[in-house]
Amino acid sequence: MSHPLGSLADNLTAYAIYATAQAEMRHAYSLIDAGELLAAAAEIESAARAADVLANVSASGAVERTAHWRRVATARRQFAERARAHAAQPRLAAA
Repeated sequence: MSHPLGSLADNLTAYAIYATAQAEMRHAYSLIDAGELLAAAAEIESAARAADVLANVSASGAVERTAHWRRVATARRQFAERARAHAAQPRLAAA
């Protein structure tokens, strides 16, 4: 993410990616509350891709930050997979 404004532009871009991913996660939680697990999984997967981007961006400078974003991406993918698996389970009819 190089830009003529240098690190300021890079930081603003990274923050925009971070903020978008956080909004996706909040939306995913709302979808889970509404029982829309497949839609939630898609939002979580998108947030995981954002964490991958943040890991790649930070790879040039901060090793700890890169490792953090890789763990976040992995955890989000696992969360999305669990949501998909839960959505695939048959539901019991209410008595």
